[in-house]
Amino acid sequence: MGALRSLRSAFGFLLIAPLFVVTGSFQRFVLWPYFFFRPDRRKPVMDRFMHFMARSVLACMRAGGARITEIGHVPTERPVLVLMNHQSLLDIPTAVALCRPNVPLIVTRKLYARGIPLVSPMLRIQRYPLVDPKKDRRQAVAVVQEAARRGQGVLLYPEGHRGRGGELQPFATAGMRAILKEGRSPVYLIVTDGFWVCRNAKDFFLGIHRIEGRTEVLGPFDPPAAEDEVTAFLERMRETMISKLEEMRDARNGSG
Repeated sequence: MGALRSLRSAFGFLLIAPLFVVTGSFQRFVLWPYFFFRPDRRKPVMDRFMHFMARSVLACMRAGGARITEIGHVPTERPVLVLMNHQSLLDIPTAVALCRPNVPLIVTRKLYARGIPLVSPMLRIQRYPLVDPKKDRRQAVAVVQEAARRGQGVLLYPEGHRGRGGELQPFATAGMRAILKEGRSPVYLIVTDGFWVCRNAKDFFLGIHRIEGRTEVLGPFDPPAAEDEVTAFLERMRETMISKLEEMRDARNGSG
């Protein structure tokens, strides 16, 4: 039984390769030239393309034996700030699938902007804010603040990196503060768990069947008008995510 599950995981993982080849080629050789002549169509077309890709990736995971549950969605007809905990490579497809109808600007590390098929060109086409907080934290905050001014909503992973075991890591609050300083957009929380068993590509190959993922959307939460109340508000957001994460784990373990 274990061997069959591992083979099913490998099957789901290998489905990603032809998906990326076909859609990556379509993005590079059809969409990119099209946007050169029709720049006004870039955002709506790419949002639909990203929703298709997100759902396709999650479908491949389900084909590989993953059990994935999603509750709620983030309405993005107007700008919002979305905060999500960070557990695996599936966090971005999950978030994109849950943000409808528009995909917020996703704050992404610069290292992903080159050398990754499909993903790197997508980041450049969508003009996502690219940061390298380890090298220049001040510039990273400025990039995030500029993104907030574009009026498209922003998705942040405030932990900055994936933690082992799926525990919520401390928040880096500078980016969130910069966004809230630009405007009092509603805040939504996306809390996900069960994906940490596959933190990187190597884990996915024979381990997709171990994923029992659940993702829930909380909010909206109205940020405070007074700047001196932002610290307490952001701490409350983190505590809310921790509480929901514990609730989800208790439910999965049959306690509480």
